[in-house]
Amino acid sequence: MDENVVSQLKRGFAMDLWETIRSAKGAKGERVFRHTMFDQGEMMVFAALFPKKELLEFPDLEQNFVERLKVFNLLGVATDGKTTMDMFLLGGMNKPFTSLSSVEELMKLFDEEPLMAFLDAYFRARGSNIDIMTISHDEFMKAVEREVFANTPMSELSNLQKMFTN
Repeated sequence: MDENVVSQLKRGFAMDLWETIRSAKGAKGERVFRHTMFDQGEMMVFAALFPKKELLEFPDLEQNFVERLKVFNLLGVATDGKTTMDMFLLGGMNKPFTSLSSVEELMKLFDEEPLMAFLDAYFRARGSNIDIMTISHDEFMKAVEREVFANTPMSELSNLQKMFTN
């Protein structure tokens, strides 16, 4: 796995998730927060912040999974809504995620292997041809550029072109 790809994916995911954490800081009484990354038909991919107490109510958790839980946990979930649901323990801490003060602090909590497996599931759910496990950084940047341009409204393309050429 190309370390530059891993680094960019970690940072991008952290920056995206950070907005959910910042929003959660103002939510009184809420204990579980979900950050939906993809939702189409029955297919859904999301990251969720769960207290251990809430997770222990899930049926059929493997003992190995339970032993790795902290007081507060970040999960990645990919489901087709019918037959499969993959759940990844992406990181955890013994105080609320809302106590974090930066994206960099959040990034330090990630468990890299499950994070990459979760992001791979995310790309597959979107129907992407990006294989983050084997792609080089140059190929990754070209693939991201293609996908961004393919999924961006015409009115925003000129701004994106400037970003990719600088």
